Amino acid sequence: MPYKITDNCIACGDCMVACEKDAIDDGYFYNTTGDISSTTDVVRDGTMEEQETSSASSFRIIESECDDCGSCVSVCPSGAIIKK
Repeated sequence: MPYKITDNCIACGDCMVACEKDAIDDGYFYNTTGDISSTTDVVRDGTMEEQETSSASSFRIIESECDDCGSCVSVCPSGAIIKK
């Protein structure tokens, strides 16, 4: 995987939107309770809390999902995605 997200990341999320492989993690995990509809991502009869796992710029590329297309690099406004 030739790309990494550096500390210059401003956590705008543009790379996540551009990535067709969902290979970018935003650093959040989601606590859910109740029934979750996988077709609509709606939590029924419960709650969903978003909790940050680390710093505000904790975006990272998931190497096993990335196909090295570079679409994330072209949309990054801060130049935070670079070749490894």
